[in-house]
Amino acid sequence: MPVAILQKSSIKIAFAGSLRDAKLLDVLTESAVSSLTGTLKLSVPRNEYLFYFVKGSLIYATSRKKPMEKTVIDIVKYSGFISREKLVKCEKLKSKAMKTILEMLVDEGYVSMLLYSKVISTAMRLNVISAMMETDGNYSFEIKYKVNPVHGVKPIAISQLKLVDTLIKENRAVAKTLTDSIYSIVNESSAAPYLTSGLPFLHSAIAAEADFLNFFVNAANDFVEKKWSFQSFFRKDKFLNSIAVYTFRTLVTAAIIVFLYLAFMTNTLDLRNEDLSGKDFPFIRNKISDSFEAFQSGHKKTYPRAVKTKNSDDKKQKSKKQEK
Repeated sequence: MPVAILQKSSIKIAFAGSLRDAKLLDVLTESAVSSLTGTLKLSVPRNEYLFYFVKGSLIYATSRKKPMEKTVIDIVKYSGFISREKLVKCEKLKSKAMKTILEMLVDEGYVSMLLYSKVISTAMRLNVISAMMETDGNYSFEIKYKVNPVHGVKPIAISQLKLVDTLIKENRAVAKTLTDSIYSIVNESSAAPYLTSGLPFLHSAIAAEADFLNFFVNAANDFVEKKWSFQSFFRKDKFLNSIAVYTFRTLVTAAIIVFLYLAFMTNTLDLRNEDLSGKDFPFIRNKISDSFEAFQSGHKKTYPRAVKTKNSDDKKQKSKKQEK
């Protein structure tokens, strides 16, 4: 158990340690029992979690890997509470108004303050569940005099964390399946009436009156008993839409490639099979036309014979005498 109180420069560290020596539940419980106010930092491979306490009450939890704003936006988008048309409209307006899409959704009245409170509280609890599933990392609690609360977030009770810890200990694979499939569609099942078939799992979790952690644990236990299930992967709307989009892109790309290939090969064959003509070589054309005209007229050009000179005759006579 973490008990050491450390002093590092001007920062006061209440305790620090490793998850190999103590589970995260023990660390959170120690922070609550000690009524500490400050920030608990958990550094794990490829991520970092921050837990904010006010007098021992866990009021907020964030993740460096995925900021809270992006988590909230994903919950709003993929949980089925807001239509695509409304999201597109707010996307166009946010640049002009210099606001985030979440602020635009609230200003336009698409997201009520009650829904916002449930969504951000759920996002906080998802971060806690993900952190509790970590087995390797280092933690440290930094004491602060004041921590500002986040509007609309409901604090987490330690008793709820104990239920999550028991679930992870007994069925870690099921807990991971649910955290990885919170946006997946729930299959039809009458054995779990608190889940709405045909809608994402997180939609039912946010719409429920129970706290998300209690809802999560109950759904996981019923999932183990096969009272409900997720819709088949090949029937997911997102999967089918992706297949349709990539198929269309593939067909269009193939059509363009075939068109360019045929166009290139046709031009190449035309150039190779084209007969050479006199138009391409003017000097040959002139010679051919002159000889053709001379052939048709039958006229042969005469050339003057060479004129014999006296000197040449004398030389021939001398050579004949020498031969005799």
